[in-house]
Amino acid sequence: MSLDQRARVLEVVVSASCGVRDVIRRLRWKASRVVGLLEWMCDEGLVELCVVSGSGRGRPKKNIVCTRLGFEFLEAYRRLKAKPLRARKADLERAVRDALYVERLEAAGHSPFRLLLELNEVVHNISESSESSAAV
Repeated sequence: MSLDQRARVLEVVVSASCGVRDVIRRLRWKASRVVGLLEWMCDEGLVELCVVSGSGRGRPKKNIVCTRLGFEFLEAYRRLKAKPLRARKADLERAVRDALYVERLEAAGHSPFRLLLELNEVVHNISESSESSAAV
């Protein structure tokens, strides 16, 4: 389940006291999607389902209550949404060049990950040898 979906559910829950059907109606999502997401969010500790007493016949109505962790999640989500990703054109061009380089490596039959590990080992050996020569 995405962070956006969790945040949308929390927005609805925080705006007014509501049950599962109210959330389904306000979000206009399928019931199975909302119920699954609410169960997931209960397991994560973002919301709690509280049974309403005296709800009449049938299955007891459950109100969805946002927990303290849910409020913190929603606050952090809003702060991050207010800070859009800032990338310069040069950053995006470099990312494209790097992706093309990886494609060329793979086309030549090389594993970029394995090459990175080899490079890491070379750097480690250089660092280790310079430390040992400095100690002498």
